[in-house]
Amino acid sequence: MRRVDCHMHFWTLAMEPYYSLWMSPDDKVLYRDYGPRDAVPVMEKNNVESVVVVSAASSAHETGYLLGLADGRDFIKGVVAWLDLLAPTAADDLGGWARFAKLKGIRPYLQDLPEEDWILKKELDPAFRAMLDHGLRFDALIKPRHILNTVRFIERYPDLPVIVDHMAKPEIGSGNFEPWRRDMEHFRDLDHVHCKISGIVTEDGPDWTPERLQPYLETVFDIFGPDRLVFGSDWPVVNLVADYSRWIATLDHAMQSLPAADQQKIWASNGERFYGL
Repeated sequence: MRRVDCHMHFWTLAMEPYYSLWMSPDDKVLYRDYGPRDAVPVMEKNNVESVVVVSAASSAHETGYLLGLADGRDFIKGVVAWLDLLAPTAADDLGGWARFAKLKGIRPYLQDLPEEDWILKKELDPAFRAMLDHGLRFDALIKPRHILNTVRFIERYPDLPVIVDHMAKPEIGSGNFEPWRRDMEHFRDLDHVHCKISGIVTEDGPDWTPERLQPYLETVFDIFGPDRLVFGSDWPVVNLVADYSRWIATLDHAMQSLPAADQQKIWASNGERFYGL
């Protein structure tokens, strides 16, 4: 079964200050360069034919870096970048960056902002209108505490394509299943909103098990259905507690009860359609 990974990261320590919020020299797994040469072998091993590269820093310099990598490599089909959406020039900035055909979406770091309702700021309206004008998608990097405000944002901009990253980062290790499930239910009838199945092994922690992940996966299978779920690896962050192949094997097992056609949608077709790859 062919696969398209819609959540992969590349970074270089040449831009180390931009990653200092979450990466330090003490991190023996992530504190190094990760680029296309590192990704291709694990992709080939797991029948992943192409990727969407997603920002890992609050920096327009990284946006340029990622788009430069994508420009020279056919297997990088899209980039989800960071831009300062509150800048007075945000609308014009988005128009400029949108000239890059492989720019597919924008991702602010909502999970790290102290204001749970940041996304509802009226000052963001010109940027969101510009995203609509230029056909860009919105990656919602949120935690459970942000879900309800994200729903309000989606209702405010019903024509903006939105995808929820990492299943809204459920607190699997803490066992807070029911509050997360209850709030995720608000996405059920928002037919244009997608959800990325990625990043959840790190939310469970180093002792994660497929059995603990299963109720969370079954919940998004039920809420979003086979047409609105998208595969992502969160590589190389996944390497903190697993590796590329183990995550794919875990998800493959979790989807065994789904028809093969639905599995193919999740592994590749939905992501291609959502991001316009």
